[in-house]
Amino acid sequence: MILPVVAALFAFAWLLGASWHGETLQAFNLVWPTMLMAPMLLVLLLFPPSTAWLWAGVLTGGVASGVSSLWQRVVWDEVRSEGAGSLNAILFGNFSLILAVFCLAGLGWAWGHRRSSFWVVALLAGAIGGLLGSILSGTRGGWVTLPALVVVLWWVYGRGFKVIQVLSVVAVGVLAVVIVIMVPQTGVQQRIAGGVEHAQRYLQGERGVEHGGRVEIWRGAVMLIAERPVYGWGSRGARTELERLGTEGLIDPKVAEYAHAHNDILDAWVRRGLLGVLALLMLYVVPAALFWSGLDDPCPRQKALATCALLLVVGSFGFGLSYSFMFYPVGVTLYTGWLCVLWGLYCVADT
Repeated sequence: MILPVVAALFAFAWLLGASWHGETLQAFNLVWPTMLMAPMLLVLLLFPPSTAWLWAGVLTGGVASGVSSLWQRVVWDEVRSEGAGSLNAILFGNFSLILAVFCLAGLGWAWGHRRSSFWVVALLAGAIGGLLGSILSGTRGGWVTLPALVVVLWWVYGRGFKVIQVLSVVAVGVLAVVIVIMVPQTGVQQRIAGGVEHAQRYLQGERGVEHGGRVEIWRGAVMLIAERPVYGWGSRGARTELERLGTEGLIDPKVAEYAHAHNDILDAWVRRGLLGVLALLMLYVVPAALFWSGLDDPCPRQKALATCALLLVVGSFGFGLSYSFMFYPVGVTLYTGWLCVLWGLYCVADT
């Protein structure tokens, strides 16, 4: 039961940091899903579902994200596909990418299943749908994280491939990337070109948020952390202090309009202080350590579940380097919820 304890400690640390600044309710609205991990895990342990239901849900989500993205881009003529409600394009793209790599990890389970052909085709369809959702969302932070996710998949499943198989996979991957970039309708070419242009102009001295918004907010966050590294500033205090830095000409004044620091580590440190950022790091490190031994498990089911968990940790951490994934309740819910489901299934025999 170490995982629910870690989740509870994370929630407690963030609530404690928020209470110091009179923002307890705001923090509670963010972390309350982590408090449900213990009862959820208990239910999973007492009434474990078949692992097939997990993969069915994952591939359904992947296909749905792909179909939804195509509908938004083709029928609604949207510039970037996104989810409903508060699920913006970045969150939608990142969630879609997680579903895609989950489906690829699930292939390790599917190959040993008695209905392997069905599950392999279905999971590949889910992976394609999830990747399509990521591509059409225009989420560059997800694309930057994708190589790390591929490395995880390769480390677990690819080391036994023959040379010709490796070359084939690499060739197909390179061809797919080239096609995605060269086809204008995907929007990838424009997003990459825009990012490169903004970086160049920022490096040439144009410090406005129009050309280097993330770097500006990172600079501001680092300045605030240096001023108050232990207790942090809280949400209201951070915005006020960013306005002060803008008034003093140390950063672009428009940075104060940003909802968060566009980096989970910096955002947690600025708002929750040192205890808050340590609790967040614990939420990444402990699950990775718990599932690590499962990566070499001879059981395909256990191996696939452990791989999904590591992909979730690496993906969420990577997404959080360029966007504050844990600033949103849906981000906290997705991360801790998936951990709970994966750990619950990992700890019991298949049914």
